[in-house]
Formats: sequence, structure tokens, C-alpha cells
Amino acid sequence: MVIARSSARVLGTLLVAGALGSAGDPIPYQLPGGAADGSDPFIAAGFRALFTCSAHFAMGRPLDDILTVELADTAGLGLPEPEIDPGRRLVTASDALGHTRVAAFRDTMGCTLLPPHWAPAAVADLPYVARPLPQPRPDLAFPLGDRVGDRVGDRAAPGPGAALAAVVAKAFDGSSYGERSLTAAVLVVKDGQLIAESYRDGFGPHSGYRTWSTAKSITATLIGIAVQQGLLDVEQPAPVPQWRQPADPRAAITLAQLMWMSSGLWSEGSNTNALYFGGQDVISAATGTPLEAAPGTRWKYANNDTLLLLIGLQAALGDPARYLRFPYEELFEPLGMQHTWMETDHLGNFIGSSQVYTTARDLARFGLLYARDGVWQGRRLLPEGWTAFVATPAPTRPPVPGELGYGAQFWLLDQLDGIPQGTYSSMGNKGQYVTIVPTRDLVIVRTGVDPTGARFDLGRFVRDVVAAL
Repeated sequence: MVIARSSARVLGTLLVAGALGSAGDPIPYQLPGGAADGSDPFIAAGFRALFTCSAHFAMGRPLDDILTVELADTAGLGLPEPEIDPGRRLVTASDALGHTRVAAFRDTMGCTLLPPHWAPAAVADLPYVARPLPQPRPDLAFPLGDRVGDRVGDRAAPGPGAALAAVVAKAFDGSSYGERSLTAAVLVVKDGQLIAESYRDGFGPHSGYRTWSTAKSITATLIGIAVQQGLLDVEQPAPVPQWRQPADPRAAITLAQLMWMSSGLWSEGSNTNALYFGGQDVISAATGTPLEAAPGTRWKYANNDTLLLLIGLQAALGDPARYLRFPYEELFEPLGMQHTWMETDHLGNFIGSSQVYTTARDLARFGLLYARDGVWQGRRLLPEGWTAFVATPAPTRPPVPGELGYGAQFWLLDQLDGIPQGTYSSMGNKGQYVTIVPTRDLVIVRTGVDPTGARFDLGRFVRDVVAAL
């Protein structure tokens, strides 16, 4: 299937404070990025349990650094340290009143937050799918494997050069690209070669961080793979089972409209604390809201639109076990994304609007798939025209020079000064960016753990990287 480009070239406005995180009703207080301020027992404790679980068991990071990085939003509130149970691979966190929440890690599934009414023994009731666990491949060169040596084939591997090295160093100084910004990793891939790679203390090639809303771009890619396989058609209504009642107007919402954040559904936008950290399930969070605008007539950034894409994918697959394997078998394993977990709720629904844990190298592989027009090692994973589709402005947003635009689950950078035409990027809270510059055959990855209120200037950073090359 060929994905046609929209004839209307339109852009969306980035709502920086709200669009990249998750917080809000039913909790009326928040910290930017989705961390509750400790006033609500379930959200604050759930936040700390889930983040500690994923960072420790999936990424192998120690509790002392997790407390200062992942849990920085709740620092200073006097909350007890989360308790890690290495034998059962559980994390228990509580608030000052003794309310506790439990997150459980399973090797093929990552971490799942148990609902408030579940006891730890209920971990056995969580959906689980067995699959071969991929192993690191140190014998193969990046991107297929983990080896980054001084030679690529029969020629010397390119280095960053002094100008690029200086730009990368500035990304870590906490001031050049945003006051108090805290960069975790920067990778630059030019012409398919990893030419720059740097990490802050505590992070490395095999340890990373939550993608936040960069997960939306990963979800879009899974939809693209399903389109390539003939399972879905973005021009058709989304196959959401909960909308199949007679005369339900939501049944007309197409997959493309969900991709464009143009469903017309009522939502709290990026406010999904109840799902992310409260133990709510995806189905009840995303499928029960009514229309407040005709589908395809309004742009509104909404986590639920992304979650509904995955509900449609699950329905198209018609097999819960196949659904749980799909991201791994169809995307992560082919690309060599060996250190990536796409986590689920307690009912086995992917929380694909935010909850993916991965590494900067795996994100670079992901970006390379788009830089290669959806073809990986000679095999087309994404439909012809898909990369143009995600990088074309959503029809519901007019262009605004000087502002970021929105395509189909990707943000568009090419209306910013000095950015090459056609540049687009994933974007996640606290500065998770995978930027593709097609005209330069360039992928730029920046991951961060920016504290509350900090903003990394992605446009200026991309412009400086392009200039350095």
C-alpha cells in the first residue's frame, strides 16, 4: 500500500508544557512530566514503584541513582525509599501515610503496576507471553549489533570531528541548550554510521530511560508495519471493538485521524496519571469518552488517540499472544533493539503512548529505519510512502512559521529557523528526541532526565549539529 501525502501542508503548535508529559484528572495537582506531588497516595506511590522497577530491573541501574534521577520529581517530600525485592523482582513504594503500590518485572514484559486492590501474589495473574529473549550481539557492528569499533568494513570509521564533538559536549553542560537541562545521552548517526556517542554518569549503551511520548512514534511504526502486512488501512475506521454498537458516531473515526491527533474525542489531552501511575487499564481509559467535535475537524494532542491505535491493532490481530509479541517480533528484533521493553497494563494492553523503556542506541536504530525509508537490510518493514505520511503536517493544523508542527505521531521541525526541510522528530517528556534529517541522511538522538521546569532547546541543538557536519 502506498500512503498518499496530504495536499494540505499544515503544521501544529507544540504545547510544550502539556503536550509531552502526562498528568491531571482525576488528580487535580501535578508536577510537569507526570509526577504527582505526593498529595495523592496512589499516584505518588505508583509513580515511584513503576519508575524504580523499570530502571532497576530492565536497565540495571542502582537505587541511589534512581532516587536522584527518575524520582527527582518527588524528592524532598519525605517519602520512604522504594523497596526492591530482587528475588521476586518486585518494587514496593509507599507514601507518608503508608499507602503502598507494587510494580512487577517479568523478563519478556518489562514492568507492570498492579492495581490498588491487587496483592503482590496476583502477579501470577498478569498476562504473560513466552518468547525467546534476544541477546546482545557484540560480534556485529552497529546498527545490527553492539560493536562500535575503529573500522567499518575495510575503511576507518568516521569520528565526530572537533566541531561536532564541541556541540555534543555542550548538550551535557546544563546551560547551552536550556537552563538546568540534564542530558542522559547523545548519539549522531550520519550515512548509517555512528559518529558521535556520549553519556552522563549512570547511563550507557545498555542502560537507558523511559521514552515518554517518543513511544507514540514507536506505536505509529507498529501501525505502519501492520499496514504493510495488510492488517490495517489508515484510511478506514479504526477497528475499536467498544465502538461497534449501532449508531455509535465514534465508529467513523479513521486510523489516520487518530494518527493526526484529530479524533474529535473528549479527553484530558496528555493527562493520564490514572492510567500511567494509578493502575487504570487502557480500555477503560481510552474507549469510553464521547465526541466533542466531528472527527477530522480539530487537532488536540491526546494520549488516548495513540492508545486507540493500539486497541485497533489488537483487534486486527485477533490474538492476545500475537499482540504481545508483535512489537518484538516485527520491530525490535529485526532492528536489533535488544534493550527495549514496551510495557503493558495489568490486562495486557500496551501503554504505547509513553511506557517504553529503551536505550539511546536502540532509539538510533529506530531512527535509522525512518532514514532508510522504512527498509531494513533490504526488507521493507513500512509501506512505501509511510515516512512521508508521518512527516506531512496533519490536515487539522495550519502552518505556523517558527513553531513546531505535527504530522502523524511525529513532530515537525522544518518551520524552525535553520532546520533543513523535511526534518521531523519523536518527542517525549524530559527531552526524549529521535530526530530524522532526511536531506542529510542524519539521525540525532538526545535523551534526557530534565528536572521539572527545564526545557532542552531541540531546534537549536539540531541546527548546531547540522552546521557542525
